[in-house]
This record gives sequence, C-alpha cells and structure tokens, in this order.
Amino acid sequence: MATNPYLGVDNPYITAKVDQAQGDLVRNWNMTAQPAYNTAMANSGSFGNAGLQQLNENGQQNLQRSLGDISTNLRGQDYRDQQSMYQWDQNFDRQVYNDAFGQNQQNLQTGIGLLGTLSGLNQQDIGNTTQQQNTPLNYWQQFSQGANSLGQGYGTTTGTQGTSSSPVATALGGAQLGSSLAKAWNNGTTSGDSGGGWWA
Repeated sequence: MATNPYLGVDNPYITAKVDQAQGDLVRNWNMTAQPAYNTAMANSGSFGNAGLQQLNENGQQNLQRSLGDISTNLRGQDYRDQQSMYQWDQNFDRQVYNDAFGQNQQNLQTGIGLLGTLSGLNQQDIGNTTQQQNTPLNYWQQFSQGANSLGQGYGTTTGTQGTSSSPVATALGGAQLGSSLAKAWNNGTTSGDSGGGWWA
C-alpha cells in the first residue's frame, strides 16, 4: 500500500482560517452577548442574578462548543481534502499512465502499418526495376526468336501460284526438247541458221 503524502501534512492556511472564524465568534460574543448579560445582571439587582449567572455560564459553554466545532469542522474538511487530493493524484497518475500506454500502442500500430506500406512500396519498386531491366532482354529474345524462325523457314512461307501441270506431260515435253537439241547438235546447225536449223 502506498502512503498518502498529503495526509497529516500541516496546512499553513487551515490554522489561519480556524483562528479567523473563532476570532469572529469571540468578537461577536464580547460585543453583543456578554454586554447584554452584564446589563441584565446590573439592572436586576441582587434578585434574579443567580438565574442570569446560569444563563451567562450556559452561553459561555455554547461559545466554547462553537469554537471547538469551528476547529473540528475546518480541520476535518482539510483531512478529507487531503484524502481527495491523494485519490485524485492516484487517478491522475493512472490516467496519465493509461493515456501514455494507449498512445504508445497507437504509435506501435501506426509504425507497423508504415512498415507494411514501406515493404509494399519496396516490392513494387523491385518489380518495376526488374521489368525495366528485363525489357531490353525481352526485346533481344523476341528478335532472336524471330530471326531463328526466319532462318529455319518458320517465319514466312513463299510459293508460286498458277495452274498446275501434269508431271508426265512435263517430262514428255522435256524429252522432246532434249531430242530436238541433240539432233541440232549432231547436224551441226546453229541457232542463227535461217535454213531450217534445229527449230524445225
């Protein structure tokens, strides 16, 4: 158990308040009540003074009781204030601790969130730079594949379009042409001979 540092500490203001309140009461008694008793005793002569004396003594006892009540009440209130100050101090410390703890937790969560965001941005940067780095390589690979395809005949196809002919007819025509050339060669004619030559 923690001790109350405020409890039992002499309040420098409480004594002054007690003295002031008691002084006001005593002053009022001396200026009003006691002169009234004295006047009443003087006016009554000897007859009835015992009764007035008894009233005066009762009045003084009430004065003393009132003076004691002033001190007790003010000092009791000061004691309760000391307890309240301690409780407020404890609650204040607890609240400050809880606020600081909550703020630290929020700062931790914010920091973790920022680290996650930073990690995501780093991954995005790595992806972007990898793509930028690989783009020329991709261009080269595409060019190389295209060149290989063209070199191996996979890139484009060429062909002739037209009528189709019979292979047999083509062979016969070639044989006829070859036979004519052989005759012309054997006869000794030239292509410039207008006398019939191998054209005939």
